[in-house]
Amino acid sequence: MSASRLLLWLIVAIYSFTLMAIEVRTSQDYVRHFFTDIEGPVFFYAINTTLSTTSLWLTALLFAVSIVCLDPQQRRHDYWFYWSQVIMFAYLGLDDRFLFHETLGEWLKFNDAYLILGLGLVEIGLLMGWGNLPQRSLTTRRYLYSGAIFFAIMVVIDAKLPARMLLRLSLEDLTKFWACLCLTCFAWEVLIQEINHLKSEQSNR
Repeated sequence: MSASRLLLWLIVAIYSFTLMAIEVRTSQDYVRHFFTDIEGPVFFYAINTTLSTTSLWLTALLFAVSIVCLDPQQRRHDYWFYWSQVIMFAYLGLDDRFLFHETLGEWLKFNDAYLILGLGLVEIGLLMGWGNLPQRSLTTRRYLYSGAIFFAIMVVIDAKLPARMLLRLSLEDLTKFWACLCLTCFAWEVLIQEINHLKSEQSNR
């Protein structure tokens, strides 16, 4: 078993034993907070957050598969870029689900929209430094640019529009979802390009 797989199963085991220990030391009612289903007063409660979070984690997974498709010795920039995307989108999925930046914004007494904007600027840096965008297909770049546009709109809405304005909440969360979906499609196109590259290499042997 590889070291990465062993680490994954070790983390899962620690997680499982931790939750069992919490129930032993407290009660079933207390530990239920960690196991509870996402329920609400309407059907499809929290559906947009569910879709956005799933899309972000799927994006991270697609980049993880892309890592497997390439030789890190020959294509170091792509290798590190894909790893940066796995980390970025895995974190963003966690942030969307567990409200990390909102909590940090409350602690710092700071508009949390600018914290997400900061991550967007980091992503731009990663794309410019390691993204190899000129070598990506036109479709790949279109999905990326569309995701960036929707992300920018979301940040502007979150930072500037009145909290109780009509359609403000819908527009903010829907542009977030569209951004996530476009970035998932971006990751999918990157993976397809890697698969086609592998096919080409095999046919030339």
